[in-house]
Amino acid sequence: MASSPPAAIRSPAKRLAEIMAVLQGLTHKTATDSVYEEIIAKAIMIPPLERPAVLFTSIAQAFSKPIHDVYRALRKVVTAQEDFDHLVPPCGWIHDYIEWTRQTEPPTVFHYFVAATAFGSSLGRRVAYDKGAYKVFPSLRVMLLAPSGRCRKTSAANLGTSIYYKGGGHLVADKVTPEALIDSLAESTSVLLYAPELAAFLGKQKYQEGMVPLLTAMFDDPEEYVAKTISRGSTVLKGVNISALFCSTVEWLKTSVPEDVFGGGFMSRLIFVVQESTPRCFPTPPPLDAEVKATLVKRLRDMRHVKGTVVLSPAADAWHDNWYRTRRGVHASDKQFSGYFERKPDHLVRLAMINTLSQPHLDPFRIEIPQVHDLAHLRDRAPGGRRHDRTEVARRLAIDEVAPAIAAQRLDQREVGADRMLEHVVPAVDHARLLAFGEQRAEARG
Repeated sequence: MASSPPAAIRSPAKRLAEIMAVLQGLTHKTATDSVYEEIIAKAIMIPPLERPAVLFTSIAQAFSKPIHDVYRALRKVVTAQEDFDHLVPPCGWIHDYIEWTRQTEPPTVFHYFVAATAFGSSLGRRVAYDKGAYKVFPSLRVMLLAPSGRCRKTSAANLGTSIYYKGGGHLVADKVTPEALIDSLAESTSVLLYAPELAAFLGKQKYQEGMVPLLTAMFDDPEEYVAKTISRGSTVLKGVNISALFCSTVEWLKTSVPEDVFGGGFMSRLIFVVQESTPRCFPTPPPLDAEVKATLVKRLRDMRHVKGTVVLSPAADAWHDNWYRTRRGVHASDKQFSGYFERKPDHLVRLAMINTLSQPHLDPFRIEIPQVHDLAHLRDRAPGGRRHDRTEVARRLAIDEVAPAIAAQRLDQREVGADRMLEHVVPAVDHARLLAFGEQRAEARG
């Protein structure tokens, strides 16, 4: 009689069947902590992309555990885990996208925000959170900021925008004039702007004048916008929804973008994702799984049929109400960061919507406490450090409005709890310096 195959070569389907059989036979008395640990150990052996949602719900029900505890337990043992991995949803589209890119050199934090931007743009205005006077849509405007060639920021962005485009998204990736952008929006008012280099996209050329104020207005998702061009006259755009993914370096920001970028609120509408280096190194990276990519494309395309109004659960609403009220006076006198602090609640809602809708086991239109709590605890702080007197861009930013920055934690700080998800947001500029998370700095070169 043939023996069962060793655990190391047992197929994921076989492992899943064995686990489900054990779970079905458990009783209240036999569902002990030791059995739970054994089940988790076996489930970890199943590749993340092949763990169905029923696995998590069955474990949670059998051991009377909150489902979030099960997800977190299955994420504890991860080879070469990066700090930002703790902030990635434990399952769903964004999680699977991160796993698909695991063998590439850009850091997790870049892949996460590229995925979140693509996912949010695919939802468009069909999903919204009602704030009374206006609605918040899951449209992110993200800037990946890193030294040239060091963190593969463009590589990360190219992967996500490719899937977004193949999934039916309207991608505006070429250098365009304000008139050309308006023409594009006349065809489709929901687009993703992609600029591998922000300075090249905006530029200081005469024909680019008007782009920054146009984008600043569009980033507020107006119900109706009257755009005026020389060739077309007035064009009425309804239901505008623009997401954006920009890449740049400190040097390019200093020297190559128009001055109006640093005033009028444009920068404070962006989320800066700052990295100085990447922990990943693949001299000969393996090819990406084509089947997984096709699945990601299909699932992203399916999100274009999702429509509804997102609400906070009663518990999450009570938590959010307390957080919102207690934070209002903390930074009221800090004019440097007023733009960032004014918009942080909306950034929180956008990310919470995206994280919630990307996880199939959650109610897609009901945000629970873990989503807002984890996100809201990004750090509102300006870390210390020496001033960079020659960083002109930083001085300009400090004069007016300051964009938020999200950066990975220092690589030697490995203990990051899941309840610290928004502790990674820091103001991008402190007086005359651009900052990354912790004590790292986006140093100006030269």
